[in-house]
Amino acid sequence: MMNYTKWNDPKTYERMTAELAAYTVPETPIFAARDVEHIEHSRVQYCMTSVDELRELLDSIDYAIVEQVACSKYLNSLQIFEYITLRGYDTDRPKLRKRILKLMKYRVIQENEMVSTGAEHGLKYYELDYFGYQLALERGVNFHMGNRYVSFSKRREKGMPDDTACDVKRILVGNQIILNLLMSNTQMQRFGIMETMRATDLEQAGSSCMIRTAATVKIDDTSVLAYEVVRDTPDSYEKLMSKIERYYNLIHNETYLNSNYHGDASYPQMIICGESRDHNIKIAEYLRANGMWSQEDTILFTEDLLNMKRSLVSIYALADDNTQNWYALPERKESFREAA
Repeated sequence: MMNYTKWNDPKTYERMTAELAAYTVPETPIFAARDVEHIEHSRVQYCMTSVDELRELLDSIDYAIVEQVACSKYLNSLQIFEYITLRGYDTDRPKLRKRILKLMKYRVIQENEMVSTGAEHGLKYYELDYFGYQLALERGVNFHMGNRYVSFSKRREKGMPDDTACDVKRILVGNQIILNLLMSNTQMQRFGIMETMRATDLEQAGSSCMIRTAATVKIDDTSVLAYEVVRDTPDSYEKLMSKIERYYNLIHNETYLNSNYHGDASYPQMIICGESRDHNIKIAEYLRANGMWSQEDTILFTEDLLNMKRSLVSIYALADDNTQNWYALPERKESFREAA
């Protein structure tokens, strides 16, 4: 069974502020695929220290940053700000930047930048560094295959490939989906990033009865949402084909409901997050053309910018003529705790 913690509980993220509510949605999706994009690691002058010394140097906000980056695998600075603000911590963006620089200096988190050829600036994001992993373990963060930490030297030793820019963006969008649900006051029992859905008895169910999606959300005992993020690149469509095939295998396998990794009593509903409506239509047409479209097992869609609008209405089905049929998620009965 999956080990859940307070960081999977929406009640941990109940404090809404006027600043979070007033966020301006960008005109173009910032996590869309870019041509010839690569990742650069930011270089800083490290301060040599130990975990024991770090415990004296960090405060509750620093620890909250470490916890969120650990749970979420990758976050940009705005997402870090949103998560810790929802948790009730008071800071602003300039102060957060100073904290991030401090955590980088002590090898707690690592800053990376996705850069396109010819672009002057790229998209910065953060992941754990060596000491951050040690501290996150102490704080009780649950690590699984989807958010595991492997040091740079260990990856090189084992010949493990680094995540690509699209891999990183997939996780950033997964976190953006969760943040939108939290800030729109969506009814949820739990959520997770990069979690696996599978039957407990894989030998009986078969290894093809298993999927990992960018974000998962349990609304209630009858509704589990599996958000898969797709970027507009050739290899993304091939990977999606395999995932949809395994998804259909899973939702037609009784072994999954009898006993599964999350203890869910219902099959997950697949929701594909594309970069835009046009991209989602392209995805749907690709699935239809390759025999991976089922009228009985409807696949739903959402888009990058829909998950920045703080709205309960962000999901739709695509009809055969590609018209959108919209769905609203349920709202929590309890209201947010407002900022003082």
